[in-house]
Amino acid sequence: MYCKNCGKEIFPDQNICSNCGAKQQPIQEKDSGGFGYGVLGFFFPFIGLILFLVLRETKPNTAKAAGIGALAGEITKVVLFILLIVIQVASVRMSMMP
Repeated sequence: MYCKNCGKEIFPDQNICSNCGAKQQPIQEKDSGGFGYGVLGFFFPFIGLILFLVLRETKPNTAKAAGIGALAGEITKVVLFILLIVIQVASVRMSMMP
């Protein structure tokens, strides 16, 4: 890592350049999103919600993927539940016909 002010090589954990005294920006980890977190959130929405709340400040793209996965999982559950009820009601009505 090099100082942004004077160009001298510095250690990655240094906050201030030992040569010129300029403050250094901390190295930020790459936040590429996280398809795996989205899938995890889809199948386990509660875990996806927790991941969203924990990661939203430090890794917003990963948190968004987990949150969208959790939301999609819950919406899918509701739709499948309604579909199941409709199928059961139709089945009962069909069995009651002469």
